Amino acid sequence: MIDYETIARNNHRSGMNCAMAVYDALGMNNTNKTTAPRPRDNGGYCGAVLAAEQTIREMGGSDSDIDEFEKQFTAKYGHLKCAELRGFMSGKCNDYVGSAAAITAKMGIMSPHV
Repeated sequence: MIDYETIARNNHRSGMNCAMAVYDALGMNNTNKTTAPRPRDNGGYCGAVLAAEQTIREMGGSDSDIDEFEKQFTAKYGHLKCAELRGFMSGKCNDYVGSAAAITAKMGIMSPHV
């Protein structure tokens, strides 16, 4: 089993921004992969959140899959927007990156829907 969380965290530690780190890690099996979203590009959302959600959509996920991802991420951190997350737990971006990848992987979304 691929450890998407560790890959995403290592990507982030090596200099990738949050969105790129998650998108690259989750994109290993994504045949519909395009380009990573820009952090804070959609209403100020965390780049790790945006990358996970983009991957979910590209892998054939539904709006309810996006809702489930947001529910789990919010349950853990309380927010989805970068400014709120960084104000809430300053310096924890690597945790957000790892969690976004782990939540997505645990949802079973990494196997393409038929």
